[in-house]
Amino acid sequence: MAHVATKRFSYVAQLGILLGLIVAGILVGMVASIVPVLGKIDFNNLTKLSNKELMNSLLVPENANALRAMQFLSTFFMMCLPAYLYAKICHSKPFPHLGLVKKPSIEQLGLVVLIMIACLPVVGALQEVIKLIPFSKETLQTFKNAEDEYFKQIIVIGRMNGFGDYILSLLVIALLPAIFEEMIFRGAIQNLLSRFTKMPIFSLMFTAAIFSLVHGSYIGFLPRLLLGFVLGWLFYRTNKLGLSVFAHFLNNAIGVTILYALSKTGKPITPNSLNDHFPVALGVVGLAALIGLLFLFDKVSKDDINKPGQEVKLPGYIDMNSPFADDYLVQQKNNF
Repeated sequence: MAHVATKRFSYVAQLGILLGLIVAGILVGMVASIVPVLGKIDFNNLTKLSNKELMNSLLVPENANALRAMQFLSTFFMMCLPAYLYAKICHSKPFPHLGLVKKPSIEQLGLVVLIMIACLPVVGALQEVIKLIPFSKETLQTFKNAEDEYFKQIIVIGRMNGFGDYILSLLVIALLPAIFEEMIFRGAIQNLLSRFTKMPIFSLMFTAAIFSLVHGSYIGFLPRLLLGFVLGWLFYRTNKLGLSVFAHFLNNAIGVTILYALSKTGKPITPNSLNDHFPVALGVVGLAALIGLLFLFDKVSKDDINKPGQEVKLPGYIDMNSPFADDYLVQQKNNF
């Protein structure tokens, strides 16, 4: 659900503007994110180090705060800012267009908590399903190397020596990425594609696939695809981005909390420590519960479901293609 672009940009033009802003955001984000770690780089040996060696030199506990700032800047410029600017340029009011105005109800928030709990066994089972795919040894090693590199970043950025660090990690790893990612994926991309293609379910799934691919986790592709679908469904059925952000935050917060609990034990943390492994049979039960909860969510949200994926006009919207638009604007100017 969204409103018509006030400047009457075509869907192709809106898509072009959004993609252009995303590309610009990626470039600016790459530059800006380097600033916090400039003092950590040994420029004398820079030419002698490979990219992997350079990252390994930065991924040390002493650089935790710098890497947190690096992550914030990169996601802000790559995701948050492009989404806001696209909505500002193409639509009269960016926050209503992105779904950041309508407040979720208590019932909806409670169901989102249950939905994310039901996702846990399904996500764990999907990780087991991926292992059944007959990849070659070389492919599996490539996947493992990528997962190990991602794990190193999480361990450093999520370093927690006390409760204060835990709260900081919830902010940096769980909340801010949830806000920024939902703005670009659901508020901007899914929103636009849904109105452009007139196929909201296709747009939801396509966006979920992009969402999963962007995270660069091959082994985690199917689990993140499922999460992307759930996050997209919450937005599709309500146009309340706050629900998607809340669900996304809960998913991230569970991982941060597990990491914090493991750090308190004093035992080494391995990639397997953060992976939830559930039998496929339990995943099927979880999937049944998830589907039932999504139907219940639709029932509770029936007042929000009004031609989802289609455009509606905001109060006070002026159709600039109307032959009476100029007369109306002159009249409004004279009234002041």
